[in-house]
Amino acid sequence: MTGMYRAGIIGCGGIARAHLMGYQGVANAEVVAAADISEEARARFQEQVPGATMYADYRQMLAEEASLDIVSVCTWPALHGEMVVAAAEAGVKGVVCEKPFDLTLPAADAAIAACRQSGTKLIVGHQRRFNWRYEQAKAALKEGAIGDLLAVTIQCRGDLFTDATHSLDMMRFMVDDCPVEWALAQIARYSPKHRFGHDVEDAALGHVQFANGVRGRIEVGDVPPNEAYQRVLLQGSDGYIEVGGDNDGDWRLLRGSGGGWEHHPIEGEPRAHGFVREIEELIRWIEGETDDHLLKGESGRATLEIIIAMFESSRRRAIVRLPLEGVDDNPLASMIAAGQLGG
Repeated sequence: MTGMYRAGIIGCGGIARAHLMGYQGVANAEVVAAADISEEARARFQEQVPGATMYADYRQMLAEEASLDIVSVCTWPALHGEMVVAAAEAGVKGVVCEKPFDLTLPAADAAIAACRQSGTKLIVGHQRRFNWRYEQAKAALKEGAIGDLLAVTIQCRGDLFTDATHSLDMMRFMVDDCPVEWALAQIARYSPKHRFGHDVEDAALGHVQFANGVRGRIEVGDVPPNEAYQRVLLQGSDGYIEVGGDNDGDWRLLRGSGGGWEHHPIEGEPRAHGFVREIEELIRWIEGETDDHLLKGESGRATLEIIIAMFESSRRRAIVRLPLEGVDDNPLASMIAAGQLGG
């Protein structure tokens, strides 16, 4: 890699600090500017990066920091798409869009189109793909440790947009991003739950069918409460692999030949490792050292499409086939507005 990459961050909340640690872990990247409408948020962020220029208006930052190379979008999800478009139109080389990509597919599509037009490399922050526990578990799967993969079951705390976007993206990662043929889901909302500027569900159950025959199942929120942030179970024709949450000490493997669970400790993984890796790989992509990125915009869009399909399945009370057609809204928000959900 050559040269120092100058980065700007839009949104100075908690996730922005994770992005900051990512840039600080990359030898040839530095955060030189940040923007947030909150004076308090800007002041807290400036304490961590005294040399950064702070802005109240992200468009002013994009206009005045003409030599920015990379921009991280770390705002509330409903703003992601339009901010990616603005960064692309400003001519930056790369954009790191925090997950989820957006709350609607048209917004994601507009962002992808703008980046293609400008030549901007776009990634969406499902950085857990780079964490050692998931990399190691997938390597064991690919080596045939549990035979052929039959199903991926994931439990996740939180809600589909905020948390289970990671889970569904991990599901896609384990099946090599194989396309989804259909989704069937049900959601429940019995409280006025609201996160990051938008309404969310209290619980969700979903099933997706991948084109290669693998089944995907997901339990989100209150069904059931889960100690780990995310727990992944890979069911094979000859065994199981289980990967716990971010702070679990190991992942484990049960072979069909017996012998009990094999425990594989995770030790020494650097803090913010996934955020560092996603930025390092983005720079390699920008510099032409690689032709692709594990978190490219189209991948983030595919994960968002599954979430929208699950909400749409609940709205229709039916199987929904992918690719989705004619679903341009956020079905969850539309159901709430129509009085079709509690809370």
